[in-house]
Amino acid sequence: MKTTSRSQTAAPQTYIAEYMAALERTESLDLKAPARVLVSRPCVDPDRILPMLLNYFDRHTPEELFGQTLTINADLIYLLWQKAQVPFEITFGFAEIKRKRYGECSDSTLRRYLRDKQDAWRREGVPFHVWLTSPACEVLDITWAMNLGTAKTRDECAARIIYKRPDTPHSDPPTYHPVIVGEDFLYQTGCILELDQSSSH
Repeated sequence: MKTTSRSQTAAPQTYIAEYMAALERTESLDLKAPARVLVSRPCVDPDRILPMLLNYFDRHTPEELFGQTLTINADLIYLLWQKAQVPFEITFGFAEIKRKRYGECSDSTLRRYLRDKQDAWRREGVPFHVWLTSPACEVLDITWAMNLGTAKTRDECAARIIYKRPDTPHSDPPTYHPVIVGEDFLYQTGCILELDQSSSH
């Protein structure tokens, strides 16, 4: 698991500010936003949750995980609560690595999905970058480890899981930019039905 190191001096809380703005944006789209309960201390012990994440990886083939972005994150929300009692929230937005942007989450895209619902999912797939956010605004991103199908072994998966604390420099790659938060977007666009039908668990 790639864990970004904590800086000697706490960095500006840019992710926290963007996360709070994402909660506002979620409500502006008439979606139910998660409760605004944030905590100052980290909720996640990376060493404790890593075995659970790798066990999830081991129960599937890379082919089964490929492209299952939403299913994997929905499963992990449940498993992380069961194993660590941490209520993560699914987060939609984009990430940046060396000025390259991953994920498209514009207002027009969000409104198109809300309007076209399952037709948009079938037509465009998942254009958003998707990750999980803890109540302490820690980022847990399994995109490069699981649903791209590039990790073939447990060690490769472990090396590509990203855990990032909000007190690390926001410029440390990858940088995460939340746009909307919570599962209501999946309900309101009809995606939850597709998740239930496609999940193999």
